[in-house]
Amino acid sequence: MNASVSSSSASGSAPRDPSGSSGPDGRRAHSLVDTSITWAGYVALFLLGFVAGVVCGLAGGWLSWLWGAGTLGMLLAGLGLVVFLALLFAGCRAAAWAMGSRLGAGLPALGWVAAGLTFTFYGDIELVGTIFNGVFHIGAIVAVTFATLLSDPPPDQSGSAAGGRTGTAR
Repeated sequence: MNASVSSSSASGSAPRDPSGSSGPDGRRAHSLVDTSITWAGYVALFLLGFVAGVVCGLAGGWLSWLWGAGTLGMLLAGLGLVVFLALLFAGCRAAAWAMGSRLGAGLPALGWVAAGLTFTFYGDIELVGTIFNGVFHIGAIVAVTFATLLSDPPPDQSGSAAGGRTGTAR
């Protein structure tokens, strides 16, 4: 019989992990590859939020145009704005759920706000020329802020709140 097997069974304890990568709670520590993939996902979410902010900021002008097209246009623009804000909120919440942390919702929200502020203050495009455009941008900022604040990481196996997939604090 192997000496290492007989010594671990004789002492009554479980064999030790030869790589030494077990954490204090018995779970394996995350590798550098897992952490790199997680952070690449966070960067991708920020960039996705920025691109979505650019595209939707420009497309928001169509809702403003509808707003000025009479009563039916106002109804359609208002409905379109509510649907858009609900989808933006749900998208940020889904990103938080997928990444397992509040940062998953915060980075696309930050990208969205950065795109809106870039257009508003540094671009040749005026996005706040009408009241409806102002409501569009402020509503989007409120939606992504609430999505971030209301996003909690999913519970782990023991039922307590997990600190994210990388093991960091929320």
